[in-house]
Amino acid sequence: MFEHLKVSSFLAYKSIVQGNKGTILLTLLIMSLAFVNLMFVSSLFGGLTDTSNNQLIDLLYGNIIIEPREGESHIEDVSIIQKKIDAVPGVVGSSAQYECGATISYEDESGVWSVFAIEPEREVLVTTIHDMIVEGEYLTNSDRDEMMIGREISGTYAAVFEQASLKGVETGEKVSVLFANGVEKKYRVKGIFDTSMLKADLMAFITKKEMESVLGIDDQASQILVRIDETDKGEEEKYITQFKELGIGEEISSWKSYTGLIENMVESFNIINRLISGIGLLVAAITIFIVIYVNVINKRKQIGILKAVGIKEEVIMGSFVIQAFFFAVCGVIIGLLFFFFAVAPYFVAHPLHFPIGNVSLSTSYLTILMNLASFITASLIAGFIPSWMSVRENILDAIWGR
Repeated sequence: MFEHLKVSSFLAYKSIVQGNKGTILLTLLIMSLAFVNLMFVSSLFGGLTDTSNNQLIDLLYGNIIIEPREGESHIEDVSIIQKKIDAVPGVVGSSAQYECGATISYEDESGVWSVFAIEPEREVLVTTIHDMIVEGEYLTNSDRDEMMIGREISGTYAAVFEQASLKGVETGEKVSVLFANGVEKKYRVKGIFDTSMLKADLMAFITKKEMESVLGIDDQASQILVRIDETDKGEEEKYITQFKELGIGEEISSWKSYTGLIENMVESFNIINRLISGIGLLVAAITIFIVIYVNVINKRKQIGILKAVGIKEEVIMGSFVIQAFFFAVCGVIIGLLFFFFAVAPYFVAHPLHFPIGNVSLSTSYLTILMNLASFITASLIAGFIPSWMSVRENILDAIWGR
């Protein structure tokens, strides 16, 4: 078998070296672009998935969510729980939020939205909404009679549901808020934020002190969000175990428990990714098939002579398969170099603007290996078919070109 491989490699080498240089370069260009397309599509959808997951962590849930015990509506003794949480190594911060439904009105417009009470100095350690203020300012712990709202409430900054919003309220203006307990107060809009995530942009915030004065509550929360060190992302269960060992009896879960909608969206991304990647592989396979088929047609007489002098069919087929392998490997190498030194750096510096947020390219070693394996496999199959067809031809027909 080793001798057969040596002969096949020699025949493939001679065929490539003596082949048309323009055709070879064009083939390598097409193969490399096909592989870059394969990498780009998978990396783009990987970036979409990462952006969606990061939004859940950065805007809504942090890494870990602590909720009331079963049968209870609120968490009690929040300050004690937060002291325990913040003492755990690796915890960046915790933020207690009290959620209350309220009717917010401005001039002739009104709607029902969720109002969250927060301690702004703690909240900035857990979520990134403070980085997404597009008008006005973020809240401070001492703020009273002031509110921060999302663009879907204000109806500004290209709100998706502008018709169901307050239709144009701006910072500095006052809105009327009717809470669930019947208390109604006027609030000055201190800031408007735009996160590009619909659920987050439908939220409004006031300070903890303000909510306690309105509802008459003390040291309570609807949920406590916990942020852990970025290097420990994916190890949330380890922290959950530590929290339980500290005697925290509330319901504790990771952000992954809230990915139902995101998972459906990710699965849709994966389906589209597979379809587009399949087309890319088909392009590469057709390219290799045409190149090898044309090569076979041009060398019919040579193939017939090789068979006549006793060269085995598998050796001849092997030479064409090795040529297909050569084009595939060169396409992969050139494509990887172009992708990692040109395409990826560009999109890191200039992320794409999607409705869900800014999306860059994201890939993994597993994705690269899968793309590489599928690309080379498709090329080998495409190279094998015309070579197998060629060796089945009668020797005399091949030599005389009949």
